[in-house]
Amino acid sequence: MTKPQNNTRPQPAEQTVSHKNNDSISALMLAMPSRGILIGSVALAVVFLWSYFSSIAHLAHRWNNEADYTHGFLVPFVSLFLLWHRRSMMPVTPFSGSWWGVLFLLMSACMRFASIWGGYALLDPLSLLPCLAGVVLVLGGGKAFRWAWPSIAFLFFMIPLPGAVAGMLKNPLQRVATDVSTFLLQSFGIPAISRGNVIWLSHGKIGVVEACSGLRMLTLFFAFTIAAALVVRRPLWEKIFVAMSAIVIAIIANVIRITATAIIHEYFDAEIADVVFHDLAGWLMMPLAMVLLILELICLSKAFVPRAKGPLSPLQSRLKGA
Repeated sequence: MTKPQNNTRPQPAEQTVSHKNNDSISALMLAMPSRGILIGSVALAVVFLWSYFSSIAHLAHRWNNEADYTHGFLVPFVSLFLLWHRRSMMPVTPFSGSWWGVLFLLMSACMRFASIWGGYALLDPLSLLPCLAGVVLVLGGGKAFRWAWPSIAFLFFMIPLPGAVAGMLKNPLQRVATDVSTFLLQSFGIPAISRGNVIWLSHGKIGVVEACSGLRMLTLFFAFTIAAALVVRRPLWEKIFVAMSAIVIAIIANVIRITATAIIHEYFDAEIADVVFHDLAGWLMMPLAMVLLILELICLSKAFVPRAKGPLSPLQSRLKGA
């Protein structure tokens, strides 16, 4: 007597699920880079870090010792966050490099050569940007570059400004902050006269020195605003407008700081005013600027409402049919 055979053929639904799983695994395997590309990428990263180790150490030293550039420690982390935020644009097709990356690498090499032989010290860390762009293009092609270019460009904010450029920016910022603060004090009925970068009051004076010019606030807040413009979902013109308004917002925050200090100096005590000016107000400037930025975004969203897509009017239907 023969035993009934147990047919173990998968049912159609099971076959469909199995095919889908196999297709997903195949697509994932195709999207993953080969072992050679992975080994080459790791080796390239090691060479890159070794090549730029002295430049990165120099940048870290300046971030740690110059108050205007302490935000440099945060810039690489914000850059990584931008990569993660744009992860949907990361290419999932097999990696295909682009020869355009070689041009960026040559540009980086020329900048490093000029830094060594021409004495332009900041060109060496600045060459890190085209070097990264070239590496991304060589390894991942145009799709990878479209995904990564905002993060690469954002690294510019970790590089200190040349001394001549910083000096050119500080003097106008000092002058604007002094004049506007003096005007506000006079509008409040407080006797105030500006001479140079010093505000004379009835009971003393307040000097708007270079450290209080607002350059530190401007560089930090401008970097933060650029990152916010890249993250928020707004039209391109709004993003550009928000980025450009960072300069005005930073100046407004610094003027509020100086004016509040002068009022405390006039009506209360000079020592308390110094504490507010150098300590408390310095910490509050960034939150104040962020509040102003949020208010600006709210006003833009209220003033410019996207047009809802509804049914076409008879005139629009005729024009479309024509």
